[in-house]
Amino acid sequence: MEQRCSSSILVGLSQQQPVGIGKEKEQHHSSMYHPVTVTVHTLEQEAAKEDEAGDDDSSITITPTSTEPADKIDRAYDATTLKGKPNGLFRACMEAIRSSHHQARQIRTALILLGLFTDKNIYKEWLTVFYAVNSELETKLKSTAFEKSLGKDKDELMILEKLQQLGEKYYFTELYERDLQLLYGVSSRDELLKRVGSCLVDKPNGRKYQEVVKNMTTASDLAGALFCLWGVFIVGGGSMARQRALKMCGEGGVNVYQNVAGPGREKRKQHFIELWDGLAEAVDSTSTNMKKFTAVEQSSDLCMKL
Repeated sequence: MEQRCSSSILVGLSQQQPVGIGKEKEQHHSSMYHPVTVTVHTLEQEAAKEDEAGDDDSSITITPTSTEPADKIDRAYDATTLKGKPNGLFRACMEAIRSSHHQARQIRTALILLGLFTDKNIYKEWLTVFYAVNSELETKLKSTAFEKSLGKDKDELMILEKLQQLGEKYYFTELYERDLQLLYGVSSRDELLKRVGSCLVDKPNGRKYQEVVKNMTTASDLAGALFCLWGVFIVGGGSMARQRALKMCGEGGVNVYQNVAGPGREKRKQHFIELWDGLAEAVDSTSTNMKKFTAVEQSSDLCMKL
């Protein structure tokens, strides 16, 4: 999963277009506008290559820091999508957010050229925005009041329970906070929250995303936000992003990646995909289960566009 989430949030990090992200760049990456058509057989081969890479963190898959050609990233994205069950929720969510990848890729490339992984201030702002949104998500996941608000809806309660189980392995908020305290040079959470608030003042898209998550009323909706915010680390390029951030921040500034890097990458990825396919199934269009399936899919699409 390439880091495609919340492309409009990233716009707020820099309104200036860097050299090389103009018309000539668009012509060079014309496949951004015309997705490469790949046969199932070819995608299976790509997926097999990725499996062969195993736990080698130096191997290139879809990462938030990729500077690979657009068509290669598309092929890797499609190969990752194929790992989900046919007609399953993982594939549906991946396909739902795919249409938003063009702008996100351009912005990601622009940010890397501007210094996302070489300029601590740019990286700090990027991390701050996603910390703020993720914090809202995890507050909801841990909220007893939110769980009670679901009433006796067994499907919603099951989805929430599975997301919470995933959280026991991956909750990111405290890890974000350790990194941001280092980057902001503060020693307390209260000081950090003041800095985060100041950073978000001129990040309207980040505040909007934060508010959308805060106002979510179902576990299905939360699942869509989690797919975008956590999937990029677990299924995507958490290990590669860590390698780049490590050079700039040192060991004390890459805590957010600690549960998604290192040995076991393929097992983590497969566990996430299997859990996702188990949240809901596409059955009869009038069934409750199908409604939950559609709700998660639509929430993923919405969160990608925020």
